[in-house]
Parts: sequence; structure tokens; C-alpha cells
Amino acid sequence: MSISKGVGDNFCSQFNIVNLSMFPVSKTSMYLTLPLKITLLVLTLTIAACDAPDKIPVPQTDDTIQSLNAGYGILHATLRDEHHLKTIRLAKTIVMLKSVTEPTSRIIDDIAQTSSAALDELEKLAPLSPEIMLDENNEGQIERAIRDALRITTAKELFTSKEDFEVILLSSQLQALRILSHLASELHEIETNNSRKVWLNTLSDQFEKLYLRVLSRLKIA
Repeated sequence: MSISKGVGDNFCSQFNIVNLSMFPVSKTSMYLTLPLKITLLVLTLTIAACDAPDKIPVPQTDDTIQSLNAGYGILHATLRDEHHLKTIRLAKTIVMLKSVTEPTSRIIDDIAQTSSAALDELEKLAPLSPEIMLDENNEGQIERAIRDALRITTAKELFTSKEDFEVILLSSQLQALRILSHLASELHEIETNNSRKVWLNTLSDQFEKLYLRVLSRLKIA
């Protein structure tokens, strides 16, 4: 049972002064009719509800929906880029006739696999209420221009590099994984759908662990 703020507080202040325990049950029960017993029960439950902490739901405003759509648009686009990592690694191996080291290959393939699975899950969760739009164009024009420029620069560095390809590949992942980890964490804070909220928390942890693996590997490479 819940009581609206203001009205509830006034109601509680009036009835909290009632102490039913001052009447021994054995002496009063014989005078209580059924309607009166029900009334006292309702009052008791109402007083108990007054002491319970209020649970205020997170409001789903237009600004929140806009922020969610923009954030999810970036998340979807970045996951889509990341799930191609294994293909990029293999393509570069064919061109160079030389593969990156096995430890780096395992990390890169794990990132690609995690991103691919996350991409599928995100597309399944998107239609849940409130529905989110996985459109990269939801982000601002400047933000999109920056992301496009970074994509082009990173791709150019990866496919024109020779001896330092492995280091450049790992370095590019430090940036991408940190973005994914923090973006998932920020979306988690404003998300109101419980299924997506739980998933975002797990996703942030997954990419943070991958980030630490890349960082550790880069110190050795």
C-alpha cells in the first residue's frame, strides 16, 4: 500500500500517535466487530507503509530517450566495427605473409567474438520497452565526423603499417575498448529497462577486462 507525498505524511502524523498495544487483546477483542477489526487492520498496514522508504522510479523524459538513442547508436556502430577485427587481422596476415604473435591473435579474436555476441544481444534487446533506436545518425554531427575521421585514420595506419602492425593494432584497441566500457557504464546509469540495464553492466565489465588484457600485452609487444 502506498500513500502520496504530502497527503500521506499528514495522514501518518495523525495516526502514528495511536498505540493499539495499550489495549490488551484479551480484553478488547470481545468488543470488536468484524468491520471494526478490518478498519484497524487497514490502519495498521497504513501506518507501517508510512515508515517504509519511498521508491521513486526514474522518469523517462524526452531528453533521457534522446540520450539513450544517441548512446546506443554509438555503441551499436562501435560493436559493428570491433566484430570485424578477426577479418582485419587475417587480411593483414595474407598481405604481409606474416601473422601477429599468438597471444595477440587470441586477444584480438576474443574482442571480435565478444563484440559479435554483444551486437546480436543488443539487437534483441532494442525492441523492449522503451524501444531504442540503433541508428548511428542519432549522435551529433560533430561527434559523427570525429568518429568517421578516427575510423579512416586507424584503417590507414593498420593497412599501411609493416613492422609495427601488431603494436598499432593493440593501441587502437585500447581506445575502442575503453570507449565501449565507459559507454556501457554511462548507459547503465540512465537505462530504465531492467533487462538492458543488467546486460550493460555485464558488458562494461567484459570490455574493461579485455582492455586490461590489451594493456598488459602492449607492454610486452
